[in-house]
Amino acid sequence: MNLFENVDFPTEQIIGPLIVLIITMVIVASVYKILLGKILPPKVFNFLLGPVCLFGCYLWAYPMHLGFHELFN
Repeated sequence: MNLFENVDFPTEQIIGPLIVLIITMVIVASVYKILLGKILPPKVFNFLLGPVCLFGCYLWAYPMHLGFHELFN
């Protein structure tokens, strides 16, 4: 007995943007490491790595109009 046989879940609409999100965050973190990896002390570098990755997430969400206002409407 399959209760969800008529439920259509569009996985292709979810997987693509998530892959782009991961790639965007890796690129932003790599650019951060290349530019500031040797200049900043390790504690400061590690402390700022999280906000830099969040900035990468914002770069991913902004073109899709997924800002905070639209997200919490």
